[in-house]
Amino acid sequence: MVRLTGAEIFVRCMSSDGVPYQERYGRRDGVRLGGGRAELVEPEPENAVLREERSVRRIDALFRRWKRDRDDLDALRSLRDAISDYLRDRVDG
Repeated sequence: MVRLTGAEIFVRCMSSDGVPYQERYGRRDGVRLGGGRAELVEPEPENAVLREERSVRRIDALFRRWKRDRDDLDALRSLRDAISDYLRDRVDG
């Protein structure tokens, strides 16, 4: 990334013959402005890490909810389902 403005992201690129140039992308949607269609994307490992962090935070919140009232069977079922989903994602990975 070269520069960030209120509405655009400027990215420095290199042509196949070694000439540097810049491309502009919209901050709202990450789509290139002008030229053919292109989008900025997040690398998959970051997406996977974020997804796992969300799952862990969800499990933690559900555990705290159940811990406040251990007779709440709905909270316990939600916790069980969240843990099952997390483990299934880890195995299917």
